[in-house]
Amino acid sequence: MLTDDTYYVSEYFQSIQGEGNYSGVNSLFIRFQHCNLRCSWCDTKYTWNKHSGAYKLFTQTELKEIITGNMGTNVIFTGGEPTLYRLDQLVVSDMKFHVESNGTIIPNQALNIQMEDGSVFSRMAMDEKVISEFNWVISPKLSNSFQEINEEAIAFWANNDWCIFKFIARNRKDLIEINAFADKYAIARKKVFVGIEGTTLASQIKPELVDDIINFGFNFSPRLHVMIWRNVHGK
Repeated sequence: MLTDDTYYVSEYFQSIQGEGNYSGVNSLFIRFQHCNLRCSWCDTKYTWNKHSGAYKLFTQTELKEIITGNMGTNVIFTGGEPTLYRLDQLVVSDMKFHVESNGTIIPNQALNIQMEDGSVFSRMAMDEKVISEFNWVISPKLSNSFQEINEEAIAFWANNDWCIFKFIARNRKDLIEINAFADKYAIARKKVFVGIEGTTLASQIKPELVDDIINFGFNFSPRLHVMIWRNVHGK
């Protein structure tokens, strides 16, 4: 069983934030191992479980030392699914913390979950005073992921101002689904950021789809890391 002060980490690296409301900022990424979803198009399947890719066990102290050595002032917790872990215990001063989450787990509630590989994650609730200062980037999964929506969790995120919602779209049909999702949960369009699916430069250049994103009232989120480095680990 993983305790509150231990963390499975797939990788950590310095890069720029490629998407969302902090796009382009110099950031330290910490990618956690394990995810509670299995999206068909996931580009980080190596983080799914203890068999899917290499990872290392870190203590809270070890990770805070890495964070302190950050070359920028932004730290991005990603995965996998970072809310499996006590992120509030990793905060150091003079840093802005961001979390990229699938939005299925409520962070200020205690968690006890057994993964399909037998790994058990049991943590106390995160401190709301701490995590409400984070920039949360919530990425609910569309029907093409074949994953169920956690209605309670999405309602939680929709009713606070800690977060933005980030979606990846392939076509206008996806935008219609995103629009219906935003209507259902009363999510302001200014909080919705939409990127284009793909791992090549050519896949990101779709002016007609960007026009549709604009016309729906959403923010367009260029995927800078894909445009610059393609689908490369550590970027």
